[in-house]
Amino acid sequence: MKTAVLFASMVVVLGFAKKVNSNQSQNTQTVAPKVTVGAALKTKANSPAPPTSAKQESQKTAIGKGKVAVKASGPSSFWVDEVDVDDDGVVENNQFLYDAKRDMLFTYREDNFGCANGGTASGGILEALYAKGNPSGKPVGSGWYVVNLEAGKCGAKDSGVYGCKFDALGNPTECGVATINNATGEIDVVVAN
Repeated sequence: MKTAVLFASMVVVLGFAKKVNSNQSQNTQTVAPKVTVGAALKTKANSPAPPTSAKQESQKTAIGKGKVAVKASGPSSFWVDEVDVDDDGVVENNQFLYDAKRDMLFTYREDNFGCANGGTASGGILEALYAKGNPSGKPVGSGWYVVNLEAGKCGAKDSGVYGCKFDALGNPTECGVATINNATGEIDVVVAN
């Protein structure tokens, strides 16, 4: 009798845990931001140097703002330029940082972005693209993006940093709650199942 009760209790607890985990995964999937990685940005990954139109050229060791910021491996080329980075026909004011040691091009801007639930939101967008010859061996133009969402924004139940890794065509490959790894310049993603 005790064994039957214990077994039934375990089934109920495991079923509850699976339901909670399933709900968390569904929440992560429905709040993943949708940021378009435009052709101009992918082109810059092939030649990540400040153009003649660049402003505020300097050396910096970080790019971004608040929770949506990343540290470079050392002093790196920084510039500001107006580029349509998301193929929406509107030129945006973008900050760029090229980390030559990692062969990664980072860009940060304040802009609108789509939500997986069909809505839109606005805020800081940090993107990273792997450049030619990157030591990680990643395809040129692939990379990641992150945004910081407050609870209730874009369907997020919890405040946090959300993002996606994407392939060389800009297609998302992994999306979810994201953590920026300043030691590598990459992100770790808790992927929704």
